[in-house]
Amino acid sequence: MSERIKKLKENVMKDTYPISIEKLKIVLKTIEESSGDPKILSRAKIIASVMDNMPIFIQEGELIVGNGSSKPCGLEIEADYGIWDEEEIQGLMDDGFEVTTKDASDLKELNKKNKPVTLVDTMNHVIKGNERLKSFMRSGMILPPWREKGAGGGGGYAMSGLGLGPGLHLICVDYEIPLKKGLNAIIEECKESLENIRFFDSDSYERSITLQSMIIALEAMIRLACRYAELANKLASREKDPQRKKELEEIARICRNVPANPAKTFKEAIQFFWFIFLSINPSPTASMGRLDQYLYPYYKADMEKGIISDEEVLEYLQCLRCKDMELNRISGKQNRLKNSGMAKWHNATIGGVKPDGSDASNKLTELLIDAALACPVPHHTLTLRIADSTPDSVIIKGLKAIQQGLSMPAFVSDQSYVRFFQRNGLPIEDARDYVMTGCLDGNIPGRTRTIACGMFIAPMVLDVFMNNGIDHKTGLKILPGMGDPSQYKTYGEFNTAFKNALAEAIKLGAEKSNIENIVTREMFPDPIRSAFFRDGTKVGLDFHRRRFDFENSVVMNPVGMINLANSLAVIRKLVFEDQILTMGELKKALDANWIGHEDLHKKCLEVPKFGNDIDYVDLIAKDLYQYWAEITETIDASYGGKCVPTGISVTSHQPGGLLCNATPDGRRHKEILADGCVSPAQGHDVNGPTVSLRSAMKIDQMAFQAMLLNMKFHPTALKSDEDLKKLAALVKIYFRNGGKHIQFNVADVETLRKAQLEPENYRDLVVRVAGYSAYFVQLSKEMQNEVIERTEHVYI
Repeated sequence: MSERIKKLKENVMKDTYPISIEKLKIVLKTIEESSGDPKILSRAKIIASVMDNMPIFIQEGELIVGNGSSKPCGLEIEADYGIWDEEEIQGLMDDGFEVTTKDASDLKELNKKNKPVTLVDTMNHVIKGNERLKSFMRSGMILPPWREKGAGGGGGYAMSGLGLGPGLHLICVDYEIPLKKGLNAIIEECKESLENIRFFDSDSYERSITLQSMIIALEAMIRLACRYAELANKLASREKDPQRKKELEEIARICRNVPANPAKTFKEAIQFFWFIFLSINPSPTASMGRLDQYLYPYYKADMEKGIISDEEVLEYLQCLRCKDMELNRISGKQNRLKNSGMAKWHNATIGGVKPDGSDASNKLTELLIDAALACPVPHHTLTLRIADSTPDSVIIKGLKAIQQGLSMPAFVSDQSYVRFFQRNGLPIEDARDYVMTGCLDGNIPGRTRTIACGMFIAPMVLDVFMNNGIDHKTGLKILPGMGDPSQYKTYGEFNTAFKNALAEAIKLGAEKSNIENIVTREMFPDPIRSAFFRDGTKVGLDFHRRRFDFENSVVMNPVGMINLANSLAVIRKLVFEDQILTMGELKKALDANWIGHEDLHKKCLEVPKFGNDIDYVDLIAKDLYQYWAEITETIDASYGGKCVPTGISVTSHQPGGLLCNATPDGRRHKEILADGCVSPAQGHDVNGPTVSLRSAMKIDQMAFQAMLLNMKFHPTALKSDEDLKKLAALVKIYFRNGGKHIQFNVADVETLRKAQLEPENYRDLVVRVAGYSAYFVQLSKEMQNEVIERTEHVYI
């Protein structure tokens, strides 16, 4: 790490983050001025106003420029998600965010004058008139529990960044399009398409407005770069240090060329990328795509010309990590529980194979890992695609980063992901180009897009089923009456009836996601993302309104499925096979949170648990996931096609656990659910990592867009190169046998507990939470405990 990077890293090591309302004021003013415009045209004008008026700065030592807030490491309140009320403002301050007295006062005044229509507000037009859906959503079976009043940050997000990326967009733009063409050429394409429109069909008006909006937004991106060029020149004219003066002049030159024109060098390409990335933020899941692929031609050309060195490239890649640490996001109080630790899922996918099937690993693949090792901050994250052709040296390098406690990269299987997309009708060349959008949600850059991905708390279905369709928290009927669960004479009868209830709950969840998709399409069109999709300027439609070869706009995602499998194993064994208790007695114990039923609680804990290669319970998990996929794939999605099954958890297993009654697997009321999706419940896998993977391999993961598996090792398990080779072999065996994803934490429990007690001494401690890494000390106490309680393997 150079002195430059040390200083930049120090700048982003924050205990508190400033909240700003500069962007909010610009946006609200532009909303008022463009109130009569079509929605996408108004959105383009908002983007242009922000890029033209947001305060900008260049910090000391920066080589990549572009800030997402008016304050360093700041967060801008977003109008799209409603004005934050006093309770939410206070919640920010209670959680350590900085809100100045003036901003708090100004925000209260804005509350009185402006009531932006939010996603929640608009969905309520449908939800409030439908008791069936309203009751379901109030239960929180899909997080968070529905608030009938959508105003305020509690119902959505408050994020920083340039651009207006709305909602939960699990997409990746095709970065090669702007990098190779330059924005001037894309603007010309828009103008040509505009000239060629003939108003003889229903899409012609929409195309005309969308193309005009693309032009407005893309021209604003060019002006933004020019603002940075002017600022860099101004700073250079006052700079006394010759080296820094030269750097600022180079920054000015680069910003005058890109993004207006195609990138010519590696330095231009990485700066161009950053301007694009700013323009698609704020977004909960702004993917960086295959960073080692689309930047590689510029790196290779510069190396061949001798105008750059690996040391310079490495420093730029570390600068990129520091820049991404500045680009923060938060959400309202309830949603913060779902993404503890300043999660943002800015995921760079590396390695794997090229569209032609040849191996994609290159020198940049390794340098991106080296940059993470040299600058060990949590963001951006890395995901390494593993194919049969991936060199062992690349896998080992990734595992060395894990060994040193970085908790990244995550590892995903090319075999599983490519077959998933082929299974859904995409040609193999497209399937091989997949990336992570979000933590491990696969998409094809510029060719597929996921919009709605609700966190469905699966064990709640069992509790509601055992309570005759009634949610114990709200007292509301959320599923059709199933009658007394004691009526079933065999486990087969019970399981069939429960599955019918699960199917009804899945369909309700899909309805909620379909409504969200429709509202997102109407409220949040996006001219910049739309321009960077394949044939975007030719088609001339917002990407929400296009039909793609594979439609995966709605993915259905179960959280806590392993708890559910373990619970059904208890019911099968103790109620129906051993007959040592009745359903009524089990329900009574659960409602009492096991208090006064300690002997029964012990018996439930002794029933075999998933993660120990025991078919009795593993095959129940396999059956549940298979059923989830089968039902999901029969449900129509609002953008076309069918819903798609996936398996991620983020940190939803913590708020999901708060909503769940005690469960038959022995879990108590409000205790956290199992992490991941095929990870064993915390502490229940007792026979080592290989045995745990055998359980996971029994589940057919191919049908799922994602399938998350966490694993934790004690540092002594990864002491030598031989240990890393053994772990690499384990990863490859798992993937060859159907595994989709695996990620690791390497930290001992003693260190983690010390970090809880002395956070000031462990600020640099990074852990893997779900599909993202975070500073351990920034996690909530509940999530810290969850990471601590994961089974710690001491051998491979």
